[in-house]
Amino acid sequence: MSNIILGTAGHIDHGKTTLIKALTGIDADRLSEEKKRGITIDLGFAHLSLPSGQEVSIVDVPGHERFVKNMVAGVGGIDMVLFIVAADEGVMPQTKEHLNILKILNIERGLTVLTKKDKSDDEWLELVIEDVREQIKGTFLEKSPIIPVSSITGEGIETLKAAIDEMCSKEILKDNQSPFRLPIDRIFTMSGIGTVVTGSLLYGTASIGDDVEIFPKGKRSRIRSIQSHGKTSNQAFGGQRIAFNLTDLKVEDMERGDVVAKPGTLIPVTKALAYFKLLDDAKGPLKNRERIRFHTGTKEIMARIAFLDRDKLLPGENAFVRLIFEETVACAYKDRYVVRSYSPITTIGGGQILYVNPRRIKKSIQKRAQQVLQNAYEGDLHEFIQGLLELFANEYLQISKIAPYTGKSTDQINAAVKTLVSQDRVKIFKIGEEDIVVDSNYYSRLTERAISIIENYHKNEPLSDGIAREELRSRIKMEPSLFDNLLNKWIDEDLFETSGSTVKRKGFEIKLNESQKGIFDKILKLYDEGGWSPPSINEVLSSFPTNREKDIKQMISMLTGDRKLIKLNEELYMTKEWVKQAKQLLRKHFETNRELTASDFRKMLGTTRKYAIPLLEHMDSIKLTKRQPNGVRHLSY
Repeated sequence: MSNIILGTAGHIDHGKTTLIKALTGIDADRLSEEKKRGITIDLGFAHLSLPSGQEVSIVDVPGHERFVKNMVAGVGGIDMVLFIVAADEGVMPQTKEHLNILKILNIERGLTVLTKKDKSDDEWLELVIEDVREQIKGTFLEKSPIIPVSSITGEGIETLKAAIDEMCSKEILKDNQSPFRLPIDRIFTMSGIGTVVTGSLLYGTASIGDDVEIFPKGKRSRIRSIQSHGKTSNQAFGGQRIAFNLTDLKVEDMERGDVVAKPGTLIPVTKALAYFKLLDDAKGPLKNRERIRFHTGTKEIMARIAFLDRDKLLPGENAFVRLIFEETVACAYKDRYVVRSYSPITTIGGGQILYVNPRRIKKSIQKRAQQVLQNAYEGDLHEFIQGLLELFANEYLQISKIAPYTGKSTDQINAAVKTLVSQDRVKIFKIGEEDIVVDSNYYSRLTERAISIIENYHKNEPLSDGIAREELRSRIKMEPSLFDNLLNKWIDEDLFETSGSTVKRKGFEIKLNESQKGIFDKILKLYDEGGWSPPSINEVLSSFPTNREKDIKQMISMLTGDRKLIKLNEELYMTKEWVKQAKQLLRKHFETNRELTASDFRKMLGTTRKYAIPLLEHMDSIKLTKRQPNGVRHLSY
């Protein structure tokens, strides 16, 4: 059987709390002021054992207009509702407002209960039933039974229990994959136990010993114990009324509206893009950037609501909006919310959160942004991730960084990403142990930009073997670790190839004209003739007209890339053949000698220290020789 939370709704003094007591034997009014005044002020809680054996948690809400914010906090986590109308009064203002709130929160199951049947005759009861049917027409309650009861005489109570049992017999699918989330509705201390928070567990499974974080405050704690319906348990499941005993926290560390969840599964939110619908019976239009009262979960905060494509919203209209909160809140993708006007205070609409803490929408992409928001609203995680990467966060994100935008687990995000990869809508790269998701359109733009940069480089630098890797990375503005992965993929796709620290187009070859070939051959001849006393760069340059300096340096770079020349330092190069002969002489020396001094090496080559020392340091660098602290060389192997 599913875990089920049943809520009440209806106008003040229509008998909600009395009905709960008649059903369960529990007085849900727990505050002394409630008992004194005879009205429900805050949330009350009870539980009901049904004939089938099903245990149902109950949240009783206040009906007074001054306490509607408490009502919203109570019904945010319910699965079904008892919509209550007093038979002696009929439909009243909070009857209608509560029904609007239930519709906004997408409550889909419920029963309509006419209380105080003992105070109404049959003729009046029929009139009230007719009026109620008109009020619930077109809502989720339209086809549900209307059950008259008397909580005083007990008439109809067993019929109501049977109807609740029947309603509960139909399976309610629970999200057990998502990380658990508990919006706090009560906080108190118990002697010898410590701090306790209660709420309706929305999803997932929580266990004793689990680490938790209090969002949006960021405080950390651990679950010491769990209770449901007054019984201790090792675990809590989505759809249960739960009490957590938390370690290392005081009552003042939290407040109603905070959320207990697994660490890192949510983020503190200061703004959000959302779908919003203004109620048909709203008093008038809602103006752009109007101040509102925002309710989500058990939280109420002040906010501004800004329209993306208009200056005002008329009753019955809907739009995508930007919500700017006056304090941080914990919410995520597809969370439902209720909006009440600032003054006079009344429910005017609501909707669903889409993107939290989004990047600013530029005017040039307003039209595309509307479509992406529509896709996310109508779709699921796949569309959300696509939009997050394309417009509202960064074009590439770690999978672990995507999850807190949604309140989902990394496993759920991974599954959605795999589908997107199969549809070629995103690509995955790995940096260390972390998977990075890249928007495919962004990847295509990066690829086109990289091709353009390299081809322009080849055009402007025809004698260079390729662009430096670091220059390419800097010009496409990519962090080093991801750039290395991108470059490897481009190489796999036969777009580019690398040589040392340079990148070139696949198949690119330097083509010299006759004049350039002459210069090329002359440079190589100068170095060859120099032997172990090669010319410096400046000496080579002085052998050619001054207007060829760039060509000369590029050709020396070409010769180095082709390994025809070996670079000894910034000024000296030597041909591969002369270096090879020096190696042979070294090996021959070490056949009969254990050590080599710089002087020995200089005499061996018949050159000066200016050339011998850089060449000897090159031998050290390729690990043919090994320099000792006293400057003497040994053979490295």
